[in-house]
Amino acid sequence: MSHSVFISYTYEEKSFKDKVASWIEGKRLGSDVVVTCERKDVRQHGEAEIRRHLEPLVRGCAAVLVLVGDDSHNRPWVDYEVAFAQAHGKVVIPVRIPGTTGALPKEIRGSSEVTFEPSAIANALSARLR
Repeated sequence: MSHSVFISYTYEEKSFKDKVASWIEGKRLGSDVVVTCERKDVRQHGEAEIRRHLEPLVRGCAAVLVLVGDDSHNRPWVDYEVAFAQAHGKVVIPVRIPGTTGALPKEIRGSSEVTFEPSAIANALSARLR
């Protein structure tokens, strides 16, 4: 059985999202892990459309990896994705982007961060999804 993982990130840190997605697609986070993330930019259509786009993706995933950088703690859509995931019983794992010091989003402050490294993320997913 595969586990779908949604990646929450800020646009400025898209390269890190792409790196995690490549690790998932290359089976470096486990042979049963598949990536889920938004596939198109719907911001120009307003907040309601953003919610309609994000909610089924988060609802359908097993876990959310929150890429934590310098600004993710003050981004309303990262907060929304985390809160929505928690409300739907999803595993939420904060992953620290190298060289950053920003706080975790308010909904997961106090959570243990995972290092931005494939084996660390794979171990966290394995421990929380099994």
